[in-house]
Amino acid sequence: MVSYMLSALCVLPSLIAAGPLAKRGPTQACSGDCQGYVHDPSVVYDGQGTYYRFTTNNEITIATAPSIAGPWTNQGAALPDGSSIDKPGRYDLWAPDVFYHDGTYYMYYSVSTIGSQNSDIGVATSPSMAVGTWTDHGSIGIPRDDSRWNRIDPNLFQHDANSPFYLSFGSFWENIWQVPMTNPPLSVSGNAVHLEQNPSNPAAEGSYQFWYPFEGTDYYYLFFSKGICCNTPSSPGGLPSENDAYKIMVCRSTSPTGGFADQNGVDCLQGGGTLVYGSDASNDVYAPGGQGVFYDPGQNSVVMYYHYVKPSVGYDYDQFQFGWNKLDFSSGWPVVVY
Repeated sequence: MVSYMLSALCVLPSLIAAGPLAKRGPTQACSGDCQGYVHDPSVVYDGQGTYYRFTTNNEITIATAPSIAGPWTNQGAALPDGSSIDKPGRYDLWAPDVFYHDGTYYMYYSVSTIGSQNSDIGVATSPSMAVGTWTDHGSIGIPRDDSRWNRIDPNLFQHDANSPFYLSFGSFWENIWQVPMTNPPLSVSGNAVHLEQNPSNPAAEGSYQFWYPFEGTDYYYLFFSKGICCNTPSSPGGLPSENDAYKIMVCRSTSPTGGFADQNGVDCLQGGGTLVYGSDASNDVYAPGGQGVFYDPGQNSVVMYYHYVKPSVGYDYDQFQFGWNKLDFSSGWPVVVY
């Protein structure tokens, strides 16, 4: 939620990180419903003591907790009748992203099937986020363009209440794009711009934008997931290495609409990306991704959340885990805190 993100300016404490090379390490504790249908989480605090978590599958699964750490309790489906978008996958919705604006919660979601570009992004609204309160509005109107993008993995961004809305999206093909949105943010209002691409390895998706100021400059951070997500030991070719598996990357810009580069100055449109968090066998973490970032008043810190595989439990789809860590921006770049 924007209000809690902005409050980070005045209350973020001095955090102790494991240093600028701390790209791997343990996840923080999670209790309750932390395994199974926890893919591609979106977490929102309602300002009244309850955290809502929205995840892929089951017409978007809603869980609630008194803390980011849990205990999480499954509440049911956000859209039990599926999406009004008439495409394959309309009853198995993916990658929700929930945003609060002017008394209403907006939930963006993907309609697709594995490996398909016959996809679309829809939106639903609710006054409270609770099960039974969501109204589906169907497609937001991104045009289909099979030569450049896949319409999945939406993320809505707004710098502050007086700023424009932008929605980033995309997966593989030419990776991450962004479109301007109307106010209220129910539909696209202009042409797409290109934010991220690796021309030699188009395995990036799941974008998430976050604003944080550093030394008097507004920086806009583009988080994204890169690598192979969901193989099991029995998949053709087996498990990818830790370096090739899913991982969380970031680029930043002084504009929310482009010019993103990594910590070494490499353009995010030319394969740039700084590692934020990756696999770590010594801490039972493999292939983290599908991330989101928000200021969590309960932790008094910026928090990054994600799904990951715990090898000691298993690699199957229903064995994925929900994870989270604090982030420290004191260097101007997000560093995971352990």
